[in-house]
Amino acid sequence: MQTEHLKVTGLTCGGCINSLTNALKAVAGVSDVKVILATGETSVQYDEHATSPAQLRSAIDNAGFAAEPG
Repeated sequence: MQTEHLKVTGLTCGGCINSLTNALKAVAGVSDVKVILATGETSVQYDEHATSPAQLRSAIDNAGFAAEPG
């Protein structure tokens, strides 16, 4: 398992956290997602054999948010 730490922008409420969490958990290999609304800090635990950081960032973009390495 790997952990990717990202800074996600565009989060404004609990609904945003739910949308982001659901989008990331829909990616094959993701086992855990933690998001801090106030800072946008997001950590994603995933199986590196099933997905990649690029796929995680793509899921975030598709959910309407932006991400950069955290």
